[in-house]
Amino acid sequence: MHKLQEQCPHCKAALDETTIVEGKQQLHQVTEVVSKPLVQNYFLAQHKCGNCGKKSRAALPPGVPPTAAGPRLQAIITMLIAQCHLSRADVKEALAQMFGVHLSVGAIHNVTPRAAVGVKPAIDEVARALVEAATKHCDETGWRHCNKRAWLWVVCSQLGAYFHIDERRNREAFGKLLPELHGVIHTDRWGVYDIIDALLHQLCHAHLRRDMQALVELKGTGSELGTAFLAASDAMFHVWHRFKAGELDRAQMQAEMAPVQTNWRALAVLAAAHDHKKVRALGRDLLKQWDSLWPFLHHDGAEPTNNHGERTIRPSVLLRKTNGGTHCETGADFVARMQSVIVTAKCQGVRLVDWLTGVFEALWAPMPLPMLLPRASG
Repeated sequence: MHKLQEQCPHCKAALDETTIVEGKQQLHQVTEVVSKPLVQNYFLAQHKCGNCGKKSRAALPPGVPPTAAGPRLQAIITMLIAQCHLSRADVKEALAQMFGVHLSVGAIHNVTPRAAVGVKPAIDEVARALVEAATKHCDETGWRHCNKRAWLWVVCSQLGAYFHIDERRNREAFGKLLPELHGVIHTDRWGVYDIIDALLHQLCHAHLRRDMQALVELKGTGSELGTAFLAASDAMFHVWHRFKAGELDRAQMQAEMAPVQTNWRALAVLAAAHDHKKVRALGRDLLKQWDSLWPFLHHDGAEPTNNHGERTIRPSVLLRKTNGGTHCETGADFVARMQSVIVTAKCQGVRLVDWLTGVFEALWAPMPLPMLLPRASG
């Protein structure tokens, strides 16, 4: 639709087609959503056997779900709960207001275990791919499960993420996340991760800066060492950012980082002999884990922080604050698997509502379950 202006807003002179500036027009778009549900009725005949007298009902056609909600509606429900963090009652209200669909809270709740079952094969494939990934990031955060303290673990990379809820924060729980240790693994300095080969274990320098800043807040030489550590950290990140910007190749980065490493080690030796326990602890820790500070210098895809892992787990922290945790194993499966799906779908450029619709369709139709990763990665 083309709209002409009839009068100049400045001098009130008449305007028509002859005053149009050639090639100059502003496009204004209006998008509207038509939210009308499609209801399909299936009349199933009831029979009474003339031989035995027992009654039976005709079966549903192939591919028709035995539920009141169709595959796409169940996909939307799953997204509203898992990605938008809505309660079942809020989902009930949202469906009624947006689509005119009226489902009970129980019917909405029953979608979640079906979703957890449906996505499991795809998430198992993601977990296997992450074990073999050349670089990956691990992190964990507190969780509440069955009214007890638990932990939500994640391993992630550019291809996706795999989440796992466990009652423990120990090596056994870490082993469930990564049953085999391959490639460079980025973590914080939690002792559980010490089983990783030091030369393939990249510690997070962002975490280290927090400890260095804590020294700055001390008095005397402890504060001076903290300031010197932060300056050394700044120098390290300056070289790294130049490498990421393409100003340095890997050999040049390693060469420019050599004096930075020398300075770091000298500061760590001084700190390790300090009379303040916090300063001494940091110095000794740096010397003990020295090899794990620098894998990013030698491996493609590795970086000096675990920011990717922390960003990946952050939405789950917000979910914990809204839902209070999980109350049964089925709920834990739903949370862990759906968080895995959400992150991986985003990494792979997969339209989540369409993919989940395919998952629900495959539960009742003779068709393969959709995978999240390209077949070449499986």
